Amino acid sequence: MGAIILTGIRYGKHQFTLDYPEVDGQMICMAHCECGYEVEILYFKNYGGVKYLQKMWEMHIGTWQGWI
Repeated sequence: MGAIILTGIRYGKHQFTLDYPEVDGQMICMAHCECGYEVEILYFKNYGGVKYLQKMWEMHIGTWQGWI
């Protein structure tokens, strides 16, 4: 896998974009929101990263209700 591809998640003034900077020789995944919020997306090289991105998005916009 290696990278997550976003398909346009938006909520009001919030929209995530992802970039993949290299830190200490390791590629990481950072999510940036238009409002200024930033968070590192862990496990982005596998399916866990997709679920983690979903959790961070829902927590950011206030709709997180836990894993259902």
